[in-house]
Amino acid sequence: MGIIRITARELGQVLLDDFCERCFWFRKKFPLSQKHPFSSPLPGIVSQADAYIKRVMSTHLQQTGSLPSWLISELGISFSNLDFHRVQPITPERWEKDIAKGFCLVGEPDAIWEFPDRRWFIADYKMASLSQAQERLLPLYQTQLNAYAYLAEQLQKRHIAGLALVYFEPESSDQALADHDLFRRTQGQLILGFRCTVVPVEVKTADWLETLCGRVFEILSSPNPPKGRQGCQGCQAMAEWLTKIQSHFL
Repeated sequence: MGIIRITARELGQVLLDDFCERCFWFRKKFPLSQKHPFSSPLPGIVSQADAYIKRVMSTHLQQTGSLPSWLISELGISFSNLDFHRVQPITPERWEKDIAKGFCLVGEPDAIWEFPDRRWFIADYKMASLSQAQERLLPLYQTQLNAYAYLAEQLQKRHIAGLALVYFEPESSDQALADHDLFRRTQGQLILGFRCTVVPVEVKTADWLETLCGRVFEILSSPNPPKGRQGCQGCQAMAEWLTKIQSHFL
């Protein structure tokens, strides 16, 4: 068996309400490339907007020496004990750490800010509305951020001052358009604004993260697919697809 690499985002899947060990096993054992024959390419605007947010935040901090005032205000609501006026950007890197023999945890944060005392604050950007669908994904995102914190502490020997999800929600309501004139033409271009919401994430212990890694390693190290979750739609869809394929060639 080769080395099992699990990303920080994948690790959090085990805490979702609809997690299925069997589906998870199949996705990791038989991954599909992004350019497989049945793929539907995502609109490029999605990845461009995500990269744009990261670039704007990083550039503002590098050029002005501080985070945007509106972000400092939002962060201050949940982290009143921290002074975000004096943070410095740390260029995120892809981290890898062997958790056990044959098992490696990998991750790369969206943003790292360093305080004067050298403590780090790690943030993850989400270009989405904080809807019920997003709230159901919070265990995944919380685990993702804690995986980054674990890697930073283990590999960079830095204490983590805090973790947060930073949501950028497009300002598209009728009221927002009327109040702020966001939907207008300027030199032939449409302008759209975003509203920022900060969701604090609890910093977990290293033992908590390693226990979660142990569960994932146990699932993926099995030579055979585990039992599926009762009522799992993914398992049902896979079974129906296999039945159709088999009947076609019989």
